Amino acid sequence: MAGISLNGAYNHFIQDYVSKDVTHADTHRKDELRDVYKSIAKINKNSPLYLLTDDDKSRNDAIEIKERARLLRGNILGLNNQDDKSSLDHFSAFTTDEEKVSASYIGKTPESDVGNIGFDIEVSSLATAQVNTGKFLAKDSAGLAPENYAFDVRISGQEFEFQFSIYAGDKNIDVQEKIAKLVNKAGIGLSADIIEDSQGRNALQISSTRTGLKAGETSQFEIYESSGTLAHGSVSFLGIDQVSAPATNAHFTLNNEERAAISNKFTVGGKFEVLLKETTDFRSPISVGVKKDNEALKKHITSLIDNYNNFVNEVSGEKDVKFKSDKLKSDIVGIAKQYVSNIEDTGIKIEADGKLSIDDELLSQAISGAESRIALNPIKQFSDALIAKTKDISVDPMRYVDRPVVNYKNPDNKDNTTSPYITSEYSGMMFNNYC
Repeated sequence: MAGISLNGAYNHFIQDYVSKDVTHADTHRKDELRDVYKSIAKINKNSPLYLLTDDDKSRNDAIEIKERARLLRGNILGLNNQDDKSSLDHFSAFTTDEEKVSASYIGKTPESDVGNIGFDIEVSSLATAQVNTGKFLAKDSAGLAPENYAFDVRISGQEFEFQFSIYAGDKNIDVQEKIAKLVNKAGIGLSADIIEDSQGRNALQISSTRTGLKAGETSQFEIYESSGTLAHGSVSFLGIDQVSAPATNAHFTLNNEERAAISNKFTVGGKFEVLLKETTDFRSPISVGVKKDNEALKKHITSLIDNYNNFVNEVSGEKDVKFKSDKLKSDIVGIAKQYVSNIEDTGIKIEADGKLSIDDELLSQAISGAESRIALNPIKQFSDALIAKTKDISVDPMRYVDRPVVNYKNPDNKDNTTSPYITSEYSGMMFNNYC
């Protein structure tokens, strides 16, 4: 009976309460887990003994509070790809000719170094894939006898056998289409197409999906007759073993230093991801650099405030005797009042209901101003405080659920310890009435 009840508890929890999404706020690393445990242990050691009501509403409220805090924290952390997730540093790469070379910034450079980062690139050739073009054959003719055929492909050091059947009445185009489907479905790094010449004849063209040649490679792939017992002759008849365009590497210079790459997309110095689109004119290098991305910064701030307002709005809508929604809202709004109540000149203003409003024009001016970093520093502090607060809420959501104090711990007792088997009231209460 206990086992059945326990299974029901788990099923109930999974269906109704498990988070429907995963965000940056979800803890996975050992040091993060250790930090969460220490926070829980500290709360249990110092907090008084509470009387928890044994009802579904209290449990549901605690889980909802935790999930909302977790989601808010995850949304804030997801606004930035810097090490400091609350940072307002947003940079983007630029090139002097986006049609030929494009770049994205993937580094973590301080704002003071933005103007000193970059390079010149000159592209002499692009990386290409290997292409095998078969013979052009009359589509309505039949050149292979009805049989079961096979051919082999060697790619990336592995060998694959392709088998197919030709039936009476199959034309050349039927055979070419049949093989093209086999190759495309195989997923081994090849793609196949049927091409047509000016005389209306068709050929099977097989290409590699990757470009360039690694050290020691002479080709991307090879197609040859199978050594098995099935019928031979399809490779020579179709001509798919003939290389019409060999794979080549991209060749370019970075600050006049010769370089090569097997792909047209690569990273430079761990700071830039570069995509070569066309070759450049002789002795006309393209400059790649970093600039402050004001649009990304504005989007960051707007999203931060939207997430804060959504949280306040959700909490304000809760009306439950046991859920201390006013206390939760007061704690969150208090953070906004502390950090952003005196920066209305940046376009951010706290309203009477605790929500934040934005004057788009003033915010744009503040971001583009010479002293933008100083003017917007309270917003970063606001973001840091929200992250810290949502972490505290997630660790102990029961502080916002009605729980009368039964007994205070003796402050003079130096031996107060927490049981290693009781991590928190919140984690233990979910199943205690099922088993």
